[in-house]
Amino acid sequence: MLHVARTTAQLHDSRSLENDIFHYKSMTTPAGPIFLQDHCPPALVESLRADRGLRAFARLPEREHALLLGLAQRSDCRLALAYTRSREIVGQVTLAPANSWWEGLANTYEIAVEVSRGWRNLGIARQLLKLVFEREPLEHHIVLGMGLSWHWDMEGLGINRFRYRQVIEQLFASYGFVEYLTSEANIRMDPANILLGRLGSAVGQQTINQFFSAPAPI
Repeated sequence: MLHVARTTAQLHDSRSLENDIFHYKSMTTPAGPIFLQDHCPPALVESLRADRGLRAFARLPEREHALLLGLAQRSDCRLALAYTRSREIVGQVTLAPANSWWEGLANTYEIAVEVSRGWRNLGIARQLLKLVFEREPLEHHIVLGMGLSWHWDMEGLGINRFRYRQVIEQLFASYGFVEYLTSEANIRMDPANILLGRLGSAVGQQTINQFFSAPAPI
């Protein structure tokens, strides 16, 4: 069950992420109620703590929290969180400027998604992505997702890395992402790794041409 509230907010980022809509949802799950919020400000992140199972990117919950706080403090990033009544962060989606492989490509962002181990298979990742992608301004963006096997909790889900790859691909396909072959060094380190991309419907043809002619996609 979801309850949605919307209020106006001026958001981060240059150009098309400005004057966006702040979204907030409450969600009932078998593990308890949670709250999902987009465009999370630093003050909110400071008032929360990372759940002990949230450690995919920084290995320790405390470092994960510091990483999320740093992203919330940046004007060129966007942060959506899922958190409990006890103020523990159990899921996150971040948008940050794409790395140097796509340097100079206008409005190109990298997305990262994580759900804490004890809160998986409850639809949290899907609802966080819906919160982010249901808004119009992202149609002006290229959004890239780099699926890197060393960040995946295969043991927690009881699947191998190729099945995990399929899960990621299917999840993101619902929001218009497709796979792109690439020579990017991190992707090439493991055949299970994957580069996914979503080219917004309002991205200009010149930017699309630059994306396909960049050194990374092949």
